[in-house]
Order: sequence, then C-alpha cells, then structure tokens
Amino acid sequence: MERLCLRSRRSLLRLGTRTYGPPGTVLMRQGDPGSMVYLLRSRDRSVSACVKITTADGRLLAIRVSGDVIGELGALVPDSLRSNTATVCTPTIVHRIPGTAFMTFLETHHDGSLVLCRSLADRLAWSDQRRLDFGDHQVRVRLARLLVEFVESYGRRVEAGWELTVRLSYEELGNLVGARVDAVGKAMKELGADGSVCLMKRHVIVRDLENLRRAAELTDVFGKDARVT
Repeated sequence: MERLCLRSRRSLLRLGTRTYGPPGTVLMRQGDPGSMVYLLRSRDRSVSACVKITTADGRLLAIRVSGDVIGELGALVPDSLRSNTATVCTPTIVHRIPGTAFMTFLETHHDGSLVLCRSLADRLAWSDQRRLDFGDHQVRVRLARLLVEFVESYGRRVEAGWELTVRLSYEELGNLVGARVDAVGKAMKELGADGSVCLMKRHVIVRDLENLRRAAELTDVFGKDARVT
C-alpha cells in the first residue's frame, strides 16, 4: 500500500468488502479454487496485521503483514487453484476484493501494476535468499537474519527494544530458516546469551539490534550505518 500513490490507494480501498478477521480465520486454503484477493490492514495501530502462509500440512512458508495483498495469483491466473493456505494470526481488517475488480484496478492504475510486479519480485528474491542462506550459513546466522527482517517488517518499539508482534513457534521459525526445532532452540539460546534477544510472554524481544545484525553477519552486507528507523 505504501508504494501506491494516494489516488490509487484510495481506489483500492473502495474495492470489495471490508471485514474483520480474528486470529485463526482461514482466508484461503491450498487446493481450493478461488480468485478473491485480500488486502490486509491493521485493526490496532500498535500491532501489525499478520497472516501466516502455510502448506496444507501446516509448514510455514512466509508471513504477510499490513499493506500486503494475498491471493493475487488467483486473479492473475483464471481457474487456478490456491497454492497455499493463509491464516490470520493477529486481529486484522481484511478487504475482500473480487478478482475481476482487482484486475480492472491494475488495468486502470499504472502504478498498481508496477507495485504488484515489484512485490512479486521481492517475494522471489526473499525465497532465493533463504535458499542461499540454507547452504552458506549456520542456523544461528540464518535465524538472526530472519529476526532482523521481522523487526524491519513489523517490529514494534518497546522499552526493552523491538517486539515481534507475531508469535512463532520454534518449529515455525525452523520452517523459515530450514532447521530442526532443536537447532533453532540452541540458536535462540546463543542469541539470548549475547544479549541480542529475549522472550517475554512468548513474544520475541530484540534487545540489541546492532548486536543481532552482527550475529546475522549483515554489517558487511549493508554497511555499518544500515539501521531500522
């Protein structure tokens, strides 16, 4: 949403039906037909909207947050089946947009088509980077990189540092970094021991972002001045 011009943003928000999606709501299920597109928005400004993208057997593939759209491939490819399952995990406002209306929006708003292409490219790049990380880095580094990305995507500033507003199990974190549960647990303990992260009420708190960046070996990649603002 933030990449769209104001006119396009307003046009998109007028499409479809606005509903409330409480945690646990399944927006689409892998293997089902459907062309509905879902625009995600926060219900509470202090907590990002969050939807888990999983396989049919529950393996976590990705997370989508406020301002994202999901289900767009169903609109772009008529008569296709859903390639994954999308489940709401924080209180979320969902704009349900019929596929035909979404396609008309793309045809009449040039920046909408461009933003969608960039979003799809970003997701492919994210997947490619995960695959590279699996082969080139230890679990601790892969997990640290993921947590840095989470802070940048939907971290909330709190007194203790940055809170990740979505709760993820070690198994789900393992799905995202390609590691077993015990390896994720060991990596979390190591990151906790060096003061980078801690757990509070089942939420991950990033206490020292710069320390976490060093653990993620990102200072050499992005430069020492790369920071979340």
